[in-house]
Amino acid sequence: MKASLPLLIVASAKSQQLGPTNPPWEPTYDLKMSSISMQCNSSGYSNYERGSEFGIISYDWSNTKAIWAMAQPMTCEENLQTQAEKTKAENPDAHVFVYRNIVKALPWYSSVRKILDDPAYSGFFLQWNETALANGDLHVPNCAAEDGTKCSPFYHDQLQTPEVDGGDGQCPETGCDCGLHPCGEYLFDHRNSSLAQWIIDEMILTDSSILNEAIDGMFMDDFWCSDLLTPGCNDPVQGATEIDANQQVDMGLSDEDIKDLTIAWEHTMGLVQQTILDNGSYTWSLMQNEGNANASPFLLTQDSCAGTLREACKKDSDWQMNTNLFGLTVGENNTLPQLVEDVAFFMLARGDYAYLGWGLWGMTWPFNPEPAHGTVPPSDGGVPKPDLIQQDFGMPNGLCIETTEGGGVFRREYDSGSVELDCNLMKGLVPDF
Repeated sequence: MKASLPLLIVASAKSQQLGPTNPPWEPTYDLKMSSISMQCNSSGYSNYERGSEFGIISYDWSNTKAIWAMAQPMTCEENLQTQAEKTKAENPDAHVFVYRNIVKALPWYSSVRKILDDPAYSGFFLQWNETALANGDLHVPNCAAEDGTKCSPFYHDQLQTPEVDGGDGQCPETGCDCGLHPCGEYLFDHRNSSLAQWIIDEMILTDSSILNEAIDGMFMDDFWCSDLLTPGCNDPVQGATEIDANQQVDMGLSDEDIKDLTIAWEHTMGLVQQTILDNGSYTWSLMQNEGNANASPFLLTQDSCAGTLREACKKDSDWQMNTNLFGLTVGENNTLPQLVEDVAFFMLARGDYAYLGWGLWGMTWPFNPEPAHGTVPPSDGGVPKPDLIQQDFGMPNGLCIETTEGGGVFRREYDSGSVELDCNLMKGLVPDF
């Protein structure tokens, strides 16, 4: 249990993000507890009972947005804590995660708003290009849309920001309350040597985060990208991801500045990841291929089937050694056209730590009336989890094997029977239940 672990305030020094690392909890092959969803119902709280059906249930920042965007001041952080606590109460064995961001400084989180309003912490935030600000040459406004006198010296955009006139969330007519500054997506300056410890103390090791017994982990979103380090940054440009494409000009940053910010963010992220692990918790970015804030599962296709399983059946493969995400293939009208085959593939290829979920980017299981990320059409009452992925077929008795060399048919024995997948016919077999 987390409560028995020592509280480590300062993580070990790391120069960069950690590589793939498994969770600190015991592994399970129970399919119900090997399921995962990134859940979000921006119209209100997500269904606690349905969320508790997953082995990992992770709540996005937009969850309950219709409630917290109307609050004075906004209460995103507190609402996520409530969502986690009520979900955990339904199933103490579920691993409940909440959203945090250490690239963007989001003032709808009370912990961020507090220091954004405090001049003593001004060095934690990136600022506007002074010349562009003075000349009115910014590409995004520095003042609130509803109040031209409410302005900020700190860079921010409004791409994913609640506004009085709608935006990404609806504020009351009296104005959006993100504190003394306009609502917007501000940016942390990781070159400030004091910032990392503040993030650990005030965003990670808190009662609204992993020190809360109801919260087992975090989704740490966004990243910095430098064309000098990794040419071709495209989310949408080099700099902070999912921020206005003119950010570099509006902040007056050189390419070297962005390189330094990227390296500094990598350093902070490594410290944060280690702190999370040291305190008995976990984060998505430690899963295989999920390092840069992905929620992108591997999807089975006939073309990839045999080659992937030949690799996965090796005891020292990344499939066996690391935590991997698998997706169920989603068809028209939220159908699951190859459910048995996807589950068979999952049971064949997985190692001790693996999670299966909705097979679209974002991995939001559509059991709420309103989806996240706009990737799944609304569905009244949502899509229930199939009985198949609620089963426990026991432990595997060894790795998967190809029944004949080069034949494309794979088998793995479990306590309850054989799992097979014929990659030539795309036909799966799982034990009876």
